[in-house]
Amino acid sequence: MIQIKIFLFFSIISLLFVQCKSSGKEGHATEKQSKETLKSSIKEMDDSLKVLYKELMKDESKQIPSLAIIETINRYLAYYKNYPEDNFAPECLDKVQQLYLQEKVYEKSLEYTDTLLMKYPKYKNRASLLLNAGSTCEITNDKAKIKKYYTQLLEEFPNLDKETKEMVEFRLKHINLSFDELIELQMKNMSKK
Repeated sequence: MIQIKIFLFFSIISLLFVQCKSSGKEGHATEKQSKETLKSSIKEMDDSLKVLYKELMKDESKQIPSLAIIETINRYLAYYKNYPEDNFAPECLDKVQQLYLQEKVYEKSLEYTDTLLMKYPKYKNRASLLLNAGSTCEITNDKAKIKKYYTQLLEEFPNLDKETKEMVEFRLKHINLSFDELIELQMKNMSKK
């Protein structure tokens, strides 16, 4: 427990130090930092989050401080904004959308998903990104966006694995149903088999 408090203390000090250097704009530093410096600061926050997640797994009553998530997001965005042509930039946007999704800030998650899809059309995890975006829209019950992401997934990846393709096609066929109604229909169909 003492180790965790010490770790959190130094993490917060580190966050405050980095915040003092930043301009206050999301993801922007006052001076263009080197790729190595930014990657190092990202790794530092990722390592901090890993420790916090391990503690959360041991004791579910604990929470990950929002400041840690926000600072991690800001560091990824700083890298993306300073080096958008770098191969690591799309990975940064992917992490940002994942962190926003984890924090249940669905609009921001989808905003960065769309940015990633638009700016990096050859992103290696594009199929997963589209599938996850459709699933996120299930949470917000935005049927138009569910249709958009799932249709795009099927169009861009006609050779999806059979199970995923069938699931997405089933959802599109029954787009008028709520998620709960869809599950109920699937259960009925499974009981008939």
